[in-house]
Amino acid sequence: MLKTSYSQLTPDTLELFSDKTRDTILESSLIMFNKRGFNDVTTSSIANATSILEGSLWYHFNTKKDILSAHIRLLEQIFLNKNQNVDSKKFDTIIHDIFKSYNIIWDFRYILRDNFQNLLKDDQNVMDLVIQINKNIDQWVENRIRYSNEVALLKIPKEEIENLSEVILVLGRYWLDYSEKKYLDVENKSLRLKGLNHIFLVLKPYINQEATPIIEYLLNGYQPAFRTN
Repeated sequence: MLKTSYSQLTPDTLELFSDKTRDTILESSLIMFNKRGFNDVTTSSIANATSILEGSLWYHFNTKKDILSAHIRLLEQIFLNKNQNVDSKKFDTIIHDIFKSYNIIWDFRYILRDNFQNLLKDDQNVMDLVIQINKNIDQWVENRIRYSNEVALLKIPKEEIENLSEVILVLGRYWLDYSEKKYLDVENKSLRLKGLNHIFLVLKPYINQEATPIIEYLLNGYQPAFRTN
């Protein structure tokens, strides 16, 4: 396991990786792609960071695009596993799952942040994977806002839901790129929580008062436990 991972990936994502070479490559490259961008990281630099020969990397992944595809499959896997309580009407369960999902998105942020149009112009299959996972995340955000409104966690006038959903989507996506450019020396956890603070600041006028203590508790930096109810 990479020593740097503990400060750069959240516990749920770290659980995806074993000490096997393939997983170590995926873990190392995920951190590097997030920090420097997919285009600026070479297979040679990934091998170097993973302390393996570049030939060993090619044994597991022929190209960087294969690593990207593997990351997308991991993102889909963990997102599905951590969103099994979608029908819960309990405020604490909904809020905990939103925080955990945001953490997952942050850990795989380069997939949503980077522009792959030119990079993948000769590989439509991988480009389709990128487009689909981005659409899925966007749809999840809108669905969570609508559902939270249905169960009275939020109290948003129906005519404002679509516009508010778009504001949250823009804020979430923009923050992934903007924060690391503006706050160069701020640790990952602080940037993640600052992004969540911005999102809940926008939602604050609509949040049910019963939910406020739960949100404030998590915004103070406490790691949400996985909920099963």
